[in-house]
Amino acid sequence: MKKRHVALLSKILRPESPLFIVAFFTAAIICTLTAVIIWSTFQEGLPEFSAKFTLANYEEVLLYPLTPMAAKNTIIVGLGTVLVACFFSLPLGWLIHRTNIPLKELFLTLIFLHVLLPGFLRTMGWIMLLSPEIGLINQMLRVIIPVERGPLSLYNIPFIALLQGVSLTPTLFFMVAGAFVAIDPSIEESAEVCGASRLQNLRAVALPLVMPALAAGAIYTFMTAISMYEVAALLGMPNNIHVFSTLMYSAIHPEVGLPSYGVAGVYGMLVLVPTVVALRYYQKMLKLSHHYATVTGKGYRPKLTDLGRWRWIGAGFVILYYLIDLVLPFLSVLWTSFSPRIQLPSRAALKTLNFDGYLSAIRMLGDGGVMLNTIQLVFFVAIICVSASLIISWFVLRTKLPGRYVLDTISMIPHAIPGIAFAFSVAYVSLLFVRQIPFLYGSLAAIILADSIRRMPFATRTISGSLIQIHKELEEAVEISGGSRIVALRRVIVPLITPALLYTFVWTALHAYREVTIALFLQSPGNMVMATAIWQRWQSGETSAAAALGVIMIVSMGIIVLSILRVFPQVFGGRRA
Repeated sequence: MKKRHVALLSKILRPESPLFIVAFFTAAIICTLTAVIIWSTFQEGLPEFSAKFTLANYEEVLLYPLTPMAAKNTIIVGLGTVLVACFFSLPLGWLIHRTNIPLKELFLTLIFLHVLLPGFLRTMGWIMLLSPEIGLINQMLRVIIPVERGPLSLYNIPFIALLQGVSLTPTLFFMVAGAFVAIDPSIEESAEVCGASRLQNLRAVALPLVMPALAAGAIYTFMTAISMYEVAALLGMPNNIHVFSTLMYSAIHPEVGLPSYGVAGVYGMLVLVPTVVALRYYQKMLKLSHHYATVTGKGYRPKLTDLGRWRWIGAGFVILYYLIDLVLPFLSVLWTSFSPRIQLPSRAALKTLNFDGYLSAIRMLGDGGVMLNTIQLVFFVAIICVSASLIISWFVLRTKLPGRYVLDTISMIPHAIPGIAFAFSVAYVSLLFVRQIPFLYGSLAAIILADSIRRMPFATRTISGSLIQIHKELEEAVEISGGSRIVALRRVIVPLITPALLYTFVWTALHAYREVTIALFLQSPGNMVMATAIWQRWQSGETSAAAALGVIMIVSMGIIVLSILRVFPQVFGGRRA
């Protein structure tokens, strides 16, 4: 009996046992937060354990007059976003990777710099350009068109879809770019021999071959689009145009009365249903992708299409995208950051420019703890994602632990659940356990938790992909030499996959820095970060201070990215994502 106890104790006290606890704890948090989203829909009032089971929340949501219109708007915005993203990403992918257009290196670099302009700042920039009352473009048009307001407006569903599509174009671009690169030129040459023109070759050969990647990317884009909040909030809510994400936010942060967490949970479920359906089709498309493989070992050689005199027209299309995505919104934000009000550039306006917005922004960053909160958010989200994902990937790929594939599946659950739903779940749990876990409610820890869980699928996929390339015999050699599996992980695996770990750290850190939706859902006076500070300044009408904060955010992210590229050129020089 004693020997059996000793054997059991030795298994429990293995060196990798703490890692198993971390992996299990992470999976438990993901499952709990997911279950809370469902459970909350059957609870009425504020979160409490004694609440009774009820269907009142579903009844209230389904009978609410705005719900049918919000459902329609959500689907239209999602589909419109996909159409816009396809309209830009398909030509971009073909022009940059399959043709001889000029300035290709510059265009490809700008795709990666897209991350420097957060979606909500892009939207604010376009409001400064196209607001019917104060928009710079509308002010210019009113000089020749005698109207009091407008004539253009961006407060509508089509423009919400346009800006979301522009924001998600780089994501779809990277999903189809690989398919364009992988097309065997011999197939296109065969079509040319048969008399096909360049346009016919593109339509009849190239597009069908990239269709699986395009379809999978379009479904992924749709999943992301229907859960986006900031664009719909900035452009839709002022005109009482709602989607499910804005109704969910309004339920948690009502202008009058107490929060309706159960109602918000129902809206979260309504967002979740089409997301899960789309994810199922996305997985099917990934399984079918091998039927369209064109790269073989028989003389594959990349070849560019010569566009001739159309080269600069193709480059003009790419430039048009960057004007919409980066240049115009950034310039409007930059101009407004120096201006006491939104006004047209002129000699008189130049005399009014000042640094008041930047002085206000700097005071707020220093006095309110915003900068410290932002640094902590970025650092801890990146550390948690990298550490937990490394442990999960290691257990899935390097152990024979029963249920390890279940652990891998659980790590992918946040990919199917919108970020706003996880933010809601963390808010609900923190209020439910406010006495047991007082440090979570209204704290920075709540934002860190929600954002870390949200980034987990990307982190686990990235690290698992690198870990698969490390042969097990390297770890076996360490064990034969007397080292434990933890020693092998620390001394062999981690050094070999350092590029993947650094890449994951940088990616999660940058996205945590620019993330506004989760931070807004969990905001309180004590956990304000830079993104929510910009949002609040904008909502209160302090456009100069909001724009100045936006410029500081963009420039600081640019400095960080350039510094990382300079310090770790061997890691990021050949990797693009």
